[in-house]
Amino acid sequence: MGGEFTEYDRGSLRLPRFTLLLTLVCIGLYTLLGPAPAALVFDRGAVAQGEWWRLVTGHFVHGDVQHALWNITALAILAAILERRGACYLGWVVAFGIAAVDLWLWWGTSSLEWYCGLSGLLNTLLVVVLIDVWLETRRPLVAIIGVMLVAKLTLEIALNQALFTHTAWPSVPWAHAAGFAGGLLFGLINRRFILLLLLLQRFRTRKIEGYASRIS
Repeated sequence: MGGEFTEYDRGSLRLPRFTLLLTLVCIGLYTLLGPAPAALVFDRGAVAQGEWWRLVTGHFVHGDVQHALWNITALAILAAILERRGACYLGWVVAFGIAAVDLWLWWGTSSLEWYCGLSGLLNTLLVVVLIDVWLETRRPLVAIIGVMLVAKLTLEIALNQALFTHTAWPSVPWAHAAGFAGGLLFGLINRRFILLLLLLQRFRTRKIEGYASRIS
């Protein structure tokens, strides 16, 4: 984490290269390997036997065309917004999202054998976007969207299915909730990290000013 987290690059037209990379990886995996490639999806038994890469690759493969289209489109939009703060910032958010969903997949439910798709991770990205925009603008609309997101997740968990998409692989609402939690955790840690940086900067400034006054 670095100082680039503190504000967006206003007016910047820099190409969101990390976003493009993530998007192209997802498109390429689906185009070349098809739906839910067996070697890449989260498979509890395979992971237990040492195939750890599935904890990452499972998030970037999809069960059918509709699943891939919705998720990759959302990824491109949300990731591009976050990358305005830098590729490193986006990378940390993605890492938090993957870790949060994986923790739930492994320890939150022992009955789920297979999983694939960006849905859980997308909830992390969306939550961080909402937190960032809220801290920057304090617009009531952002809070309303956040409340609507919580209501959507609650209803999906109650119904045990996604509200707006129906794909070949059944949706996993608790994975969405895990991604949501990952976004909240990142927002909390990032906020405290920024405050710590500001305090350190203020302390350094006062120390320099005190040293300068003694010299003069």
